[in-house]
Amino acid sequence: MKNIIAFSGSNSSQSINQHVLNYAATLADGVEMIKLTDYDIPMYNVDMEISGGIPDGVKSLQDKIMSADAVIVSTPEHNSLMPAFFKNVLDWLSRTGVKYLEDKNVLVMSVAPGNGGGQNAGDYVQKIIGYAGANVVGRIIVPRYGENFNAETGKITNADLIHELKGHLSNL
Repeated sequence: MKNIIAFSGSNSSQSINQHVLNYAATLADGVEMIKLTDYDIPMYNVDMEISGGIPDGVKSLQDKIMSADAVIVSTPEHNSLMPAFFKNVLDWLSRTGVKYLEDKNVLVMSVAPGNGGGQNAGDYVQKIIGYAGANVVGRIIVPRYGENFNAETGKITNADLIHELKGHLSNL
């Protein structure tokens, strides 16, 4: 069985990306959910990096990601971009000098309440993690969260999206 880790790029306790990610995890074996907020990662600053090096929280997260066989990432979209919180995490990881996603299959998800489904943020995340060596095997966009996800049952309600998600998960 593969060791798959999954995380959302949101730091919100009410993240719709986390809701859909939780559902996705039920459809695949061996998925371990992690929360980026559990890692002590300060706002990136080159002066901090020079004076103190890579923070322990970044090293710990990098180790966790590198120990996985595959990764599922779900990103929110804020003003057509990924959230600053998530960008900061990826910025720090990029400073380690290690391709932390090298040879790892990655599924990139994005969820949003609007018609675009966070596609712009997902495109941006895919580009950034490509520099880290990610082998993106799938992209799923979940638009109109309120129409396509039932928060009470914790499940996607759109049969086409469920089929697409299962297909991408099988590629991990």
